[in-house]
Amino acid sequence: MWDIGGQAQFAKLRTIYFKGSNAALGVFALDNLPSLLKLPGWVSSIKKTVKKSIPMIILGNKSDLTRQVDQAEAKDLAKRLGGEYLETSAKTGDNVELAFKKIANACLETVLID
Repeated sequence: MWDIGGQAQFAKLRTIYFKGSNAALGVFALDNLPSLLKLPGWVSSIKKTVKKSIPMIILGNKSDLTRQVDQAEAKDLAKRLGGEYLETSAKTGDNVELAFKKIANACLETVLID
């Protein structure tokens, strides 16, 4: 598992870490609309690098803070990107374990299908 920052200085490193991925968690901050708008580019980069369909969950993080991102908009984007949507809080732990269980189960299902 790799946690790759969304900042520009990590752009070249991302594709190195994407290679061989079996799943992805696309994380944005619910209190930061621009972070949501960067997701399509990241997902596109993952898909180009991995070259196979992998399970993906879009996580709206920081659910404990004042929201700037509309839940319906985030759900719609996740659907268009081909991922499930879930809101989490790393601070409180809300839905964090669930997110990891869901992505692990999706990986297992993919292995069983292949």
